[in-house]
Amino acid sequence: MNLECKVISTSEIGIHTHFIGEIMDVKADESVLTENGLPDMLKIKPLIYAPDVRLYYGIGKYLEQAHSVGKKI
Repeated sequence: MNLECKVISTSEIGIHTHFIGEIMDVKADESVLTENGLPDMLKIKPLIYAPDVRLYYGIGKYLEQAHSVGKKI
């Protein structure tokens, strides 16, 4: 899956640059889509980068439907 973005603004944060962008186009191989054409997180297996420790993490298991998990607290 690929997101094509246009940079809207940047800001310097210490030695890092924070980019704010607008998604202009989305491309995804059919093998990572659900039956109704939406991206399947378990098939895409996106990465999260932790710059402070220079490590990559994967997305974990499904937890709850949005806006419903807090109702159980």
